[in-house]
Amino acid sequence: MINALFRLAGAGLLVMAMTACETDLANYDPHITHPTTVQQKTARLDLGPLYAGKPSPADEQRIDEFLAAYHGQGAAPLDVTVSGRSAEDPAAREQALQLANALMARGVPAEDINLYVQEDQTAGTSHMAFPIYVVEAEECGYWDNPMDSDYNNGVTDNFGCAVQRNTDLMAANPRDLAYPQEMTPGRSGARAYYVIDRYTRGESLPSANDLQQEYNFKIF
Repeated sequence: MINALFRLAGAGLLVMAMTACETDLANYDPHITHPTTVQQKTARLDLGPLYAGKPSPADEQRIDEFLAAYHGQGAAPLDVTVSGRSAEDPAAREQALQLANALMARGVPAEDINLYVQEDQTAGTSHMAFPIYVVEAEECGYWDNPMDSDYNNGVTDNFGCAVQRNTDLMAANPRDLAYPQEMTPGRSGARAYYVIDRYTRGESLPSANDLQQEYNFKIF
């Protein structure tokens, strides 16, 4: 009977201990208190009528700038919409094809381009659009709670904020912060070790052809 009471008491203490361990991770994890905020928006470029069957010289330059943002921060698909008298307007369909050719000539794969013709009174006008990812870096330096009376023994309000802000600002493509890219195949672990070893010893870094000529590995 006494042993049974001790077992019951021990079980009660264990439940109390487990309950006491439950806590809010936001008090201790700066990744929760200062998360990266990546938003998907739409980048749009309005274009005028074609000039001699092609975009006008002014629109050509604007398309180049638009595609620079597409390759840097955007994602497929790239939509091309042309206004026509009807969805089957041959002039509008031809204009859409010419704009698609202009995009493909600049390196955009055909499978990443969507063509649309919409019925509109302003026939001959067009626009391009694609999803673009932007990050809103958090402003640091704001203190809501005093530092000398934290009974939870958590992190301070700004702990980790500067590191997260710098990461957000340095990201070449904010989309990578939300959807990391897959690793490219064909990386040589032997060459990676070789480069790091040379760098650590303060020696010049090798070219891509030096690995087989100067360094041999034995794999056990």
